[in-house]
Amino acid sequence: MSKIGFFGGSFNPVTFAHIKLAEEIVDNCNLDKLIFVPMSNFYEKDSLIEFKFRYEMLKIICNRNKKLEVSDIENKYQTRLYAIDIFEIIENQYEKDDIYFIMGSDNLEKIKTWKGYSDLVTKYKYIILERTENAFLDIINNDTKIRENQKNFIIVSNQNYNNISSTLVREKIKKNENVSKLIPKEIEEYIKENELYK
Repeated sequence: MSKIGFFGGSFNPVTFAHIKLAEEIVDNCNLDKLIFVPMSNFYEKDSLIEFKFRYEMLKIICNRNKKLEVSDIENKYQTRLYAIDIFEIIENQYEKDDIYFIMGSDNLEKIKTWKGYSDLVTKYKYIILERTENAFLDIINNDTKIRENQKNFIIVSNQNYNNISSTLVREKIKKNENVSKLIPKEIEEYIKENELYK
């Protein structure tokens, strides 16, 4: 049985923050593998580029680390999928593995409003990226169901990377500013070759 983390997001584009966090999670949580799950084109998100470009950029990153992979699972379905749908698909596909879903504390805070909230909190295991100090403590003080299922949550600090975001990268590219401290050289070259975020 492998211990696998699934890291969902837009990765628009993938940044040093995503990569360093993924590597730290693999080490600190003793994962055999971390799989990036980029969201499909069916999400209404500002400046979201085509799935194929975001997927390819993640593939470039994963080629450098044998414990990192990328999945096109969301793109295979020609409709918008909710978290509960994706989790069920992944759970069925990896039924023999010990699986964890990686999520920012900002998303965990909103989980009450999501489809299948009760199942999400009680059935699945998570690695939570704590964006601010005591974020998880604040959440469990306001959410009885999460508090009752605390054993399902592993908390990891994400505070070191709050100053690097995909939005910042896109803004800098639009202004022709230097992004070498925000994204790897190969990703910068891929963006230039494909004329993305102009």
